[in-house]
Amino acid sequence: MRTRIRRYHAAVTMNTVRHLAATTTAVLVLLALRAATLYTWATPDAAMARLRLSWSARPERVESCRTLSDTELSRLPAHMRLRTQCSGRSARYLLSVALDGSVVHRDTVRGGGLRHDRPIHIFDEFSVPPRTLAVRVSLTRVDSTTAGGDTTVAASDTLLGARAIRELDERRRRAAEAVPPHLVLDTIVHLEPGAVLLVAYDERSRRLVALDRARP
Repeated sequence: MRTRIRRYHAAVTMNTVRHLAATTTAVLVLLALRAATLYTWATPDAAMARLRLSWSARPERVESCRTLSDTELSRLPAHMRLRTQCSGRSARYLLSVALDGSVVHRDTVRGGGLRHDRPIHIFDEFSVPPRTLAVRVSLTRVDSTTAGGDTTVAASDTLLGARAIRELDERRRRAAEAVPPHLVLDTIVHLEPGAVLLVAYDERSRRLVALDRARP
């Protein structure tokens, strides 16, 4: 009987110790988390400034057009008889970033989506030394917008003049909304530690702009 009582007391004591240990561990973890939220962690880039590229723009369209013969037109359904037919894809662009004349980033970018016909989304960020810097950001079209043939369409050169004119107007509209074939921002700025220089695309003026510097 006494042996059972001793075993019972030993089990109770062990459980109490375990509960106290678990409670103490939980309290220490909570205190550590609280201290972490109050402490300002120093990072290697804390004393650096940043150059941030952030914009979206619609790419131009690379088209290949050809003029159909009367025989080819006669083989098509009436609603598809356009004298000039075009096919194409969206252009690629070369993005380049240079600091004090040295290129620090170069990449070929395309529009989004499976056919790359959606807007180009650019978001890049670079750590830069906090001083006076010559910054040059450029976006240059790699592909020619005309891969071959003549994209000129006239109402007298098609069996469906009204539709041909509408399609020509649509191509002109897309070209007007697309990003220009060459964009460049060339500027000299003075950046303080922790400052951010934001480079964006202004759709109204159709150019790259450096927005007010601000801290993140």
